[in-house]
Parts: sequence; structure tokens; C-alpha cells
Amino acid sequence: MPANTLKRFKSVKVQLTLWYAFVLAVILSAFSVFMYTEFSRVLYVDVDKKMSEEALKIESSIHHYLSRHLNDRISETALQPGSEEYLRMLNDLSHWKRIVQIVDRSTMMIRLISADQINMAGNLKGWEKEIIFPDHERDSIFMESGYSFQTIHFQKKPIRLYYKRLRFKARPLVIIQLGVPIDEIENTLRRLVTIILISIPGAVLAACVAGWFLAKRSFRPVDHMIREARHITAAYLNARLPRTDTGDEVDRLAGTLNEMMDRIEASTKATREFSSDISHELKTPLAIIKGEIDLALRKPRSIESLNETLRTIAGEVDELIRLVHDLMLLLKSDAKQLRFEMKKTDLSEILAQIKDLFFERAQSKQVVLESDLAEGLYVKGDALYLKRLFSNLIDNAVKFSHKEGVVEIRLSREKKNKARIQIRDTGIGIEEQALAKIFDRFYRSDQARSLEGAGLGLSIAKAICEAHGGEIDITSTFSQGTVVQIVLPLFESL
Repeated sequence: MPANTLKRFKSVKVQLTLWYAFVLAVILSAFSVFMYTEFSRVLYVDVDKKMSEEALKIESSIHHYLSRHLNDRISETALQPGSEEYLRMLNDLSHWKRIVQIVDRSTMMIRLISADQINMAGNLKGWEKEIIFPDHERDSIFMESGYSFQTIHFQKKPIRLYYKRLRFKARPLVIIQLGVPIDEIENTLRRLVTIILISIPGAVLAACVAGWFLAKRSFRPVDHMIREARHITAAYLNARLPRTDTGDEVDRLAGTLNEMMDRIEASTKATREFSSDISHELKTPLAIIKGEIDLALRKPRSIESLNETLRTIAGEVDELIRLVHDLMLLLKSDAKQLRFEMKKTDLSEILAQIKDLFFERAQSKQVVLESDLAEGLYVKGDALYLKRLFSNLIDNAVKFSHKEGVVEIRLSREKKNKARIQIRDTGIGIEEQALAKIFDRFYRSDQARSLEGAGLGLSIAKAICEAHGGEIDITSTFSQGTVVQIVLPLFESL
């Protein structure tokens, strides 16, 4: 099969059309079978009903005639086949036929025979006289119930037969045989089959054409979307798929894809900015390292001077390693690949350790480090990462505080089984327009650019906080100070 043909066959429009045609064919076939079966049953039941009614009419007429003419002359015990009374009664039935004329006027083939196979009356003529009626004595249904239906074929003509035993004074008297040609019925059924065999393929073919037209029309917006999507590349991400504004599935799909493109464009833009920021952050320490090495190689230097150069290079390398570790942590956080050793952890103990860790540094800046830590508050978390979280926040608080400033660390219990950690400083504060970007990676406000750091501390703090099911919020007043609040679920509520 050619590639183009195979490709078209896999098209949703083609498959939808074929499935539609298949389902329609199945439904029409099932309906046709049901219609043919029911129509055939109704026609045959109608014929059987008419023969039963005709036989009942003949039976009633014979009973009425015999009751009037023979009731006083023949006893029940005398009605034995072959007896004189029996033969006289059969002879009287010929008079009944001439008087009543039910048999002659009937449109059906009728024959009355006696229990000893004597032909008593009938209206068979022409080819009908040659019909060989089946032997009723070999019909088990007739022998058991007294009546039976059969279908025979005589001279290639289908004939429906009905046998009924007539009793008089509880004695079998005669057998009524009726016949109706049903060739018209079978011709009608054959024409119906022909119509079905022609109409179903025609209807399916028409459905395929209509289905293809409707599918093509319905998928026209999708084809348009495909053509437009081919023009969207990494260099041209601001293009969007056209919408029909009808609110249907295709329109919602276009809207969803456009929202996805918005996220991709934002992610691509963030990646470019991220790469630019990384390049900028790496350029400074690498330039320092390169300058120190070039200076050391330019002329002979003393051991002390070389050691100082190596210490400078080591410090810059440590900064690079820290930057790489921070970036790896953020990348793992984005990919939901951070692995935590979640245990019951005492918050007051961790915060006390962090306070002791920064105590000397705060003293060197003449910053007062205060704490008010409620005891007995436990969270389910990784102590190492929680220390990293609080260290970043307290480090910022001490770093950006003024001389003789104050940094307060508070731990309290909130309602709904949550712990609130508040870190307040009296530092330089954050401008209002900068607060919206404070958690962006590599972002540093104008006041922070003169100080050390890569602008990743708050991003890391937020990632760790959210990974522990917590929330972080920062409020600040420019030149007066900043308040960082963290809310974490307590261990007992998990």
C-alpha cells in the first residue's frame, strides 16, 4: 500500500467515516432482519388465523346442521365408523354442503374427509385436485391436539395447509382440510429481501459521502490549526492557534493549546533569562580566577603571595560550587525529584541551632539576634533541608540589617494545627515594586546588588517550604525592615 494511501487511511476523518458507515450498516442490518422476521411472521400468522376462522365456521355450521337433523335419530353409541348410522350421517353431510354452500363460496381450498379416508366434500378444482395432502395420521401434533399447520410445495407452488378434527357427540366425525397458496407471500418477502439488499449498501454509501463531508467540514478548523501550528517554532513562539469562538470541543482545544503555548513561551523566556543570569553569575568569579592566575604567571612571586592567590581562587571556586549546588537543588525541585528524609523534627531545636550558628556573625555587625521559640512543636520534615531554609532567611535578615539593628526569630502555634515561624529585621527593606519578583531566581533588588550573593536564597527557601507543605510570605517597608512568615503543618495534624 502506498505511503500516501496509508497516511490517508489513518486520518481521523477517514476512520470516523468508516466507523460511522460500519455502525450504520450494523444497525440497518439488524433492523432489516427484525423487520423481515416480524413481517414474515405477521403474514403467516394472518393466513393461519384466516384458515382457523374458516375451519371454525365450517365446524359450527356442521354441528348446527347435524344437531337439527340427526340428533333424534342417531345415538352416541351408534356413531361408529362403518356403521349404518355413521354412513347415513355422512350422506346427510352432502345435503349440508348443497344447502349451506360454505365450502363452495370459500376462496380457500377445502376438503372434508371422514375418519376412514372417504372424501365427503370439497371445492378443489383444476390443478388443485392433484394436490397430495400429507397423511394426517403421521402428524404427531395433529394426533395429539386435533389440529395442525403445514407448508407443502406442489408444482413449485408453496401451499399452507390446516387440519382440524371435527367431533360430534364426542366421536371423531370428519377432518377438515384447508389450503391457501402462499406464493404471493413468498414473492413479497423475496421482493423485500431484494429491496433490503439494495437499500442497505446504498444507504451506507450515501452515509459515507455525507459522513466524509461532515467530518471534513467539522475538522476544517483542525486542519487550519495544523497549518498554523507548523509555523510555530522556538524563534516564533508568540504565534497562537486560531479559535472559532463557538465554545465547542475544537474551540476549547485551541484555547487549551494556546494556554500551553503561553506556558511554553513563558518557560522559554525564563530559561533564556536563567541562562543569561547563570552566565552573568559565572562570569565574575571566573574572571577573578583567570586574573589571579594570569597575575601569578606573569612574574615570579613569593610563597606568601602565591598562597594568597590560591586562597582567593579557592574562595571563588567555593562560590562556584555553592552556586552549582543551589542550581541543582532548584532544578530537582522543578522536576519534583527532591528526596527528603521525612521524620518527626523539633522546630524549636532547629531554630535554636541556626541562631547559635549566626550569633557571632550578628555580633560582628553589631546586630542583636533575639528569639522567642515555643517548645513542643514538631513537623514532619527533613532537618537538613529545614536548616537550609531557615539559614537562608536568617542570613538575609542579618546581611541586610543596619548597624545596631535587631533580628527577631519567633516560633508559635497557630490554629488548625500549624506552626508559624516569623523572622523580622530592621534592615534596608524591600521596595514595593520588587516584592512581586523577590522569589524569582537571580533577582536582586538595587539595594542588594552591592552585597554578596547570587539571588537564589529566597528561591531555594520557597522550594523547600512548599515541598514540606508550607507557605511563605514576605512583607516589607522600604528602609524600615522586612518580615518573613512561614506556616508549616504540625506533625500531629498529618
